[in-house]
Amino acid sequence: MTIINTTNLRDQYADIAQQIRGGKEIAIITKRGKPDLGLIDLDYLEDLIESHDTEFQKELKKAMNEKTYSLDEVFDNLTD
Repeated sequence: MTIINTTNLRDQYADIAQQIRGGKEIAIITKRGKPDLGLIDLDYLEDLIESHDTEFQKELKKAMNEKTYSLDEVFDNLTD
């Protein structure tokens, strides 16, 4: 986890963004010495939201219980 104040964030944004992008790293941005905001990768944020979304979790469980088909089954049915 990176902790950076708002003044330094302006100067170091490119470096901080590179550290965070594509992963689970979080930057805590402080203002007047107190935590103010968090900066995280958008894909990671979406994963966090989905993991706490009960409707999404219900749909995921439902999908896991449905019949699945192999690629061969799908493409064999297309040629029939």
